[in-house]
Formats: sequence, structure tokens, C-alpha cells
Amino acid sequence: MSATGHDALMEDVGRPPDGCVPMAAVSWVDKVQKSNGGGLPVPERVIDDEFIASRMRVEFPNGEDGEPVVTIDPEVVDAMNGLWKLCMVVKVLGRHVSIAALSRKLRELWKPRGGMYVLDLPRQFFVVRFDVEEDYLAAVTGGPWRLFGSVLMGQAWSPEFNPLKDEISKTPVWVRISNLPFTFY
Repeated sequence: MSATGHDALMEDVGRPPDGCVPMAAVSWVDKVQKSNGGGLPVPERVIDDEFIASRMRVEFPNGEDGEPVVTIDPEVVDAMNGLWKLCMVVKVLGRHVSIAALSRKLRELWKPRGGMYVLDLPRQFFVVRFDVEEDYLAAVTGGPWRLFGSVLMGQAWSPEFNPLKDEISKTPVWVRISNLPFTFY
């Protein structure tokens, strides 16, 4: 029985209750185009088209048939880099790890309060993005971290990092020195 005291008829099923606006049907194309790429902000939603268009130029120095030269002002590059400010690059030393296994283990290890997204890069590097700054700071400054019996190397993301060439060269580690004289504490 419905709230009005009668059974729902076939024509009642599937209709929104009075006062509710039905959701518009979304096509698969719209879903894909509006996806956020694994939790990363979509630049088109964060940075205004006018902002980019007014700070970007395409020129053809050798005529229309020549190769174009694209000039992007530093303000646009800075804005794009800002989208990565809560990201860190990680790598599990000596192990090949799937993105699913790494994501699951990092969630267990760091217990983020907000969203945390893992993207894979070449050479077993991964980018981890956090929605909450406190989660990011705890992960990037904490440690040392161990996963799968190996050391998890990590560093803050920087625009200069190139996964095809670079390595993570520093990571925090704990060292125990036995019988250290008291004066060196």
C-alpha cells in the first residue's frame, strides 16, 4: 500500500514522487568526457578557458604550411602545476606492484580521511593524489614506509620529475645505532 492508501499501479512505478525533478539521462560519452581521470581535477573545470586563451598564442613563423609555434605564458603553467600540489610520487623498491594492490595497501597504511587516488606511471612509479592537505602532509613527511616487505620511496611531486629518467634519490629512514655515547644524543 502506498502512503495515500492505495496500491501502486503500473503507471505509478518509475515516476518520481510529486515535487521531485527527474535526473536528466547522461550519455556514456558525457560520462567519459567529464570523468576526472582517477581523482585528478579536470583542468577545463578548474581553469577558465578565457584565462588560457588570453595567455596562449599559436604562430606560424614560416607561413600557414609551416610548423606552428605554441607559446604558453608562465601563469598558465603555474596554474596547471597547481593542480598537482597535493600529489606525491612513490615507488616500491625491488618489487613490481599492481596499481590495485598498491592503492589498497596505501589506504591501509595511511588511512586517509579524504579521497586518495593512485595513478601509474612508467617504470613502476606511481602518483598519489590526496583531497585533504593533512593526509598529503602525513604521507609525504611521515615514514619511513614499508610495503610488501620493501621500502616505499616517496617524494613530493614536482614539475621537473620525469619517470622515464629520474629516480627518487632521498627518503626518510630510521637508523638505530647501538651503544652511542650519551653526548651524541
